[in-house]
Amino acid sequence: MKVFILSLLTILLGVLIYLHVTLNTAKTVSTQLEKEYVTYKYTITKVDESGYHGEADHGQSIYIKKENVNVREPLEENDRIIVYFDKEERKDGLVKIELEE
Repeated sequence: MKVFILSLLTILLGVLIYLHVTLNTAKTVSTQLEKEYVTYKYTITKVDESGYHGEADHGQSIYIKKENVNVREPLEENDRIIVYFDKEERKDGLVKIELEE
């Protein structure tokens, strides 16, 4: 009888551990909402000590502070970049910058 009860408690403990791990994984996935981004392509037109001026093919201009640039090499004039903005917060929603290949 003791062996039977001990076996049931062990199985119950295993099920509880499995549920705990599974529910934590599900919670992590559900909190990671897939964000949508808006991308624009710019050509760097001027570099100053605090940032970069860029212009799109259709004439829209942008200024990006150096502290917000996350590329390995410093950007130079005539570099083509792709700028990613959070779709919901386009004004202050700069997400990342990539060099166009």
